Amino acid sequence: MEPVTERVRHRNALATSKSLFTADAAAVLLLLSASVIIAWPRWQSGIDWEDEGLLAYGAIRVTDGQLPNRDFFSLQPPLPFYVAAVMFKMFGTSLGSLRILGLAIYLAIPLLLYGIARHVVKPLPALAAAVPAIVLGMPYFYFVPLAVWQGIAASLAAAFLFLEATLRGRQLLAVAAGILTAASILCRHDQGLYLSISLVVLISALRRAKQTGVTNAHVAAVLLRWVIGLMIVLLPAAIYWCAKGALPEMFRQLVYFPVVVYGKTSSLPFHHFNSRLPLSRNAVVALYYLPLIAFATAMVLIVRRVAFKQFFFCEAMLTFFLIWAVLFYFQVLTRSDIFHLLMTLPPFFLLAALLWDRIVAEFERNYSQTAAPKIVAPSVAAAGLVWFLYVVAPVALPDMRAAKDVLHLARGNVRVANAEQIAQEVETVQKHVPANRSILCLPYHPVLYFLCERHNPTHWNYLWPGDQTPEDHQTLISEARRDPPAAILIINEPKMASYAADILDYVHQEFEPGGMSGDMQLYVPRGEAHE
Repeated sequence: MEPVTERVRHRNALATSKSLFTADAAAVLLLLSASVIIAWPRWQSGIDWEDEGLLAYGAIRVTDGQLPNRDFFSLQPPLPFYVAAVMFKMFGTSLGSLRILGLAIYLAIPLLLYGIARHVVKPLPALAAAVPAIVLGMPYFYFVPLAVWQGIAASLAAAFLFLEATLRGRQLLAVAAGILTAASILCRHDQGLYLSISLVVLISALRRAKQTGVTNAHVAAVLLRWVIGLMIVLLPAAIYWCAKGALPEMFRQLVYFPVVVYGKTSSLPFHHFNSRLPLSRNAVVALYYLPLIAFATAMVLIVRRVAFKQFFFCEAMLTFFLIWAVLFYFQVLTRSDIFHLLMTLPPFFLLAALLWDRIVAEFERNYSQTAAPKIVAPSVAAAGLVWFLYVVAPVALPDMRAAKDVLHLARGNVRVANAEQIAQEVETVQKHVPANRSILCLPYHPVLYFLCERHNPTHWNYLWPGDQTPEDHQTLISEARRDPPAAILIINEPKMASYAADILDYVHQEFEPGGMSGDMQLYVPRGEAHE
């Protein structure tokens, strides 16, 4: 007969498991509910005239048989364009179809953060890791499934499966983790590389940590299967792109350009506190510094644990989250605007949750005889929640009230401000330009190619000061002359004149004004303006 103590222990274990399952279910329901409440009035509102246009029109170009990087310039790897093209095939070719993917990614990210955090902390700290992502993320980007968000979702899913394979003995999931890591690389190669480095660090940390519950043979097998998953995707892709002659341009655009050019042409200074700014703005500036404080704190804690030979499982996971968060944060050091900051935060949320859990545990261990842990920890958490909900969130969540009218275009299906005016401008272009003719939209409004349903005759979907050389400008002009545009749309021409005067000279020589709307000037071939 089973001993009474064993039956009690077994019953307690079942009760704990049931309690945790209930807590997890409640947390997931809470995350989904909060996400839907925030997303529902916003997910089909607004237009990103620049990056959303690059994604949407890039998907059209790959649907027409073009290869990213080889046939058109792109700072993003190819996969996001193909994913967007699949969405168009499934739900119709419109910005609204892209937002369906954006909504799915938005709902998935908090759940993935919660799932990753639950491998190392209890439900409440895991929930704290997931909640900020509901606000500080895609709502700021109009729920557009940009390459960066596709990459983040793939990275988080890969990390979740990798932890499942490593910590819960499901080794086959490591292959799926490798496939998703490859997907992350093919969405945002820098983020995929950061994740890969972090996972290798995790394996190394687990091998050196004490009492992890996993053997060296097991983590080695997980690592091997993860590499196999990577190669299943990356090797055929590399062979295909090599055969198609795309690899040289991929290297130039995805490696050389970001390292040599991007920092010079697109860098923005790091933000600093300013007493003349309102409290809400300084609270957002604080977001730039919180990761740095967390990095330093985690480093001190890890070094201390190593020095006292107390490097256990939690310290190994803390090391993993630290490396991942630091590498992601590198992205904001070059271009320090709020958009690029928000892209770096998901791994930081995980680090902060685990760090807080460790600090509270150590505080309780050292001061267990006092009431301080029961007072200090909830007080700090409450203050942080108030700061987040009432100071940061209102600034971070964009105001969509102006975007109330549906853009009634075949490729619209989103709500925007001035929807009727935009529709009229697009329809004017469509009436003037036959479907088989090209247009040029300069310098950086590629969504107009998509909405107008007219193709770009050139290699470039945008112009940016310093990104293109004078030789690139001449190439663009040559390509435009080989497929003469039936209309050219230029937004903010005076600014463009400061860095692309040679292209404007070409426009003025061979085209004449055909009308103006706001800051957009329409040019048509000479002799056609008065026809």
